[in-house]
Amino acid sequence: MINCLCCGASPQQSTPVITTAAHMHHRTDGPGGDNRYTFVRCSHCGLTYLNPPVPPQELGRFYPDYYLPYRGPSAWGRYAPLAARGQALTDRKRVRRVGGLLGKGVSPGTGPLTTANPRILDVGCGHPTFLRRLVDRYPEVDATGIDFVDSGWREKPDAWQGITLVQSDPVDFTSRQPFDLITMWHYLEHDYHPIETLRRLRTMAHKNTRLLVEVPDLESLSRRWYGPFWEGWHAPRHTVIYSGSTLRETLRRSGWEVVNRTTRGTLDTFALWWMSSMERRGIDWTASMESRFLPFMAGRVLTAPLFALEGILPLGVQLVEARPQSG
Repeated sequence: MINCLCCGASPQQSTPVITTAAHMHHRTDGPGGDNRYTFVRCSHCGLTYLNPPVPPQELGRFYPDYYLPYRGPSAWGRYAPLAARGQALTDRKRVRRVGGLLGKGVSPGTGPLTTANPRILDVGCGHPTFLRRLVDRYPEVDATGIDFVDSGWREKPDAWQGITLVQSDPVDFTSRQPFDLITMWHYLEHDYHPIETLRRLRTMAHKNTRLLVEVPDLESLSRRWYGPFWEGWHAPRHTVIYSGSTLRETLRRSGWEVVNRTTRGTLDTFALWWMSSMERRGIDWTASMESRFLPFMAGRVLTAPLFALEGILPLGVQLVEARPQSG
């Protein structure tokens, strides 16, 4: 058992929230496939975190070749070209969000970051399609991406020209110059030491730096609806599930202050609901998703009025903008 990942309170000062099986995982796929994982809530600061977590060196078995994010569009068979548009749409949303901070949006020159060559760091960049689209849209950006593994870019290095990509743990990463913007798109919920990571990033920021953090929302309607099957738990890969208040507190303890929060993120929240529904049905995650594509699209159309309210209703994710604390 571990102490709270935000305030350090002992596990005895926590209460169980939910116990669930491994998500998006074949139940008989090696050791751990049938295990149960418990998220607890700290009685001191309110943080909801996995306790005990899977040792980092054992996490590899939960990222097999059939892991849906690894398979990407190919998981959808003949519908792969259409499925690929989903990631492209997410990347476009992220570029628009960054563009607004760079003063490149609807009001050019009015964003908080208007330097000639803004330096941007993407933490947990994975397959760095976001950075590729960002640099293609704004060639003046000096873009860097870091991740624990280089599998997302190793095989096609030419595809990432103009982007600095580094295999590194965030707490070990160094930079001679501060960054103007740091992005963490669904990285922080995986971090085993979020306070340490955020403090490290604070040392690579100047007084006007902005930090964008997108994570699942513990207070969302999807979590309430799907309970232990909610894909936001993503057990045991996710170590922390943040509410708005605990994300704010984690950032505060790390030297950051939140300046804006929204429940309209960049991740496809319908996809989060769909995956939660599939989790509840107990589908075979090793199989092709081709036969599920048309029902997926039908569901998207039928629920469009609900998801049009994203940002008004907390449907699944949250996105915060933070800056270094003054003084």
